[in-house]
Amino acid sequence: MSPQLTPQEVAAGDELATLTEKIWGWYLAGGILSILFGFFVLSYKTATLYAVAYFAGAFFLAVGIFQVIGSFRAAKFRWAYLIMGVISIGGGIVCLVWPHITLYVIAIIIGWMLLFWGVTDIVGSLMSRQVPYWWLYLIRGIISIFLGIWAIRHPGNALVVLVVVIGFWCVLYGTIETIGAFSARHAVRNWEAMKHELGV
Repeated sequence: MSPQLTPQEVAAGDELATLTEKIWGWYLAGGILSILFGFFVLSYKTATLYAVAYFAGAFFLAVGIFQVIGSFRAAKFRWAYLIMGVISIGGGIVCLVWPHITLYVIAIIIGWMLLFWGVTDIVGSLMSRQVPYWWLYLIRGIISIFLGIWAIRHPGNALVVLVVVIGFWCVLYGTIETIGAFSARHAVRNWEAMKHELGV
């Protein structure tokens, strides 16, 4: 049975689709920058603790700000995106202000952030299966959880783990955001088609 939308959800969807289509270019730019950042981290041959800390801090701070802003546009799970953004900003500030803390602590911070992001992505994707490419966010959530667990529990070289985790996750995040940007470019058309399917 197809889910039924309330008048409030329809109005919120109309507003969100219009806004998303207007700012799709920002999603595209953010996705491309994230991919480039990820490859840069992965190719950083002489990485040091400070470099990894600054890389992680800058990225998570930027993602956190976008998540907080995005939470005000989210039709569902607004609280989850807001919490995720606040946690990301907090983790980013810690890495930037105290870059001299141990690799173990940085790995724990990043690991737990990825675990929370993964759960949020999985829940959000399963609750938004009518949205195009919802399964990409499901995949990102699953991979984020595995990366988070690896960052927390890997017994090997923490520096290598962090470089791989941060670099790979940035590439993954950017790729999905880039794909999502092209979908957002036609958000109004997609939303109207979905409403038609639901008989709204």
